[in-house]
Amino acid sequence: MAISTSTTGSLRLRTRGNKLRLTRSVQYGFTLIELLVTITIIAILVGVVTINLDFRNAGKTVRNTALRTGLLMDLASDQAVYARQQFGIRFHPESYGFYVLSTNDSGDESWQPLEDKQLRFVQPDLAMEFEVDISGLPIVLEDLEDELSSATEEDPLKPHVIFLSNGEIFPDFRVVISDSDGDYRYAIETGDEVPVLVEALEGDA
Repeated sequence: MAISTSTTGSLRLRTRGNKLRLTRSVQYGFTLIELLVTITIIAILVGVVTINLDFRNAGKTVRNTALRTGLLMDLASDQAVYARQQFGIRFHPESYGFYVLSTNDSGDESWQPLEDKQLRFVQPDLAMEFEVDISGLPIVLEDLEDELSSATEEDPLKPHVIFLSNGEIFPDFRVVISDSDGDYRYAIETGDEVPVLVEALEGDA
């Protein structure tokens, strides 16, 4: 299946073997209409995957959760370009949340939780576990409640992955999503040819 918006900005969803490629070519020649169309298409795909999360098949649920997460990260990147803001995502052992870089009246910038109907974590019926590597190094994930209790103005919560207003996503990341038993595992990571790559780990398709 392939979906494209134009020759200057495009979104394609490909399935090849165990790899689900979320392909979005970001070029500086795209128009506002093309960007809006791309965002709309991703939002529709996110809605479709959300509906599919109702199935209780463990393999499908893990797959759909990984695919939805990848689509949301792609959507956050597109919205960052459209809104000319910086967005981010922070992961927890069983969930994640999106953030936006805000500026207060004094001109100081800080990361704030993003309240958005699309860019949010939807809890599936099946318990999920997240593992995250940033720039090739594993990081320790903590529950949101514990992080909020220890966060300060000097050391606030910050995203693990940032979506810049110029279309870049950094740093390099790898997120592994699995069921609690570890029978099904999918990876979401920085792609060589695409911004976000979702694939089933060997033996888990």
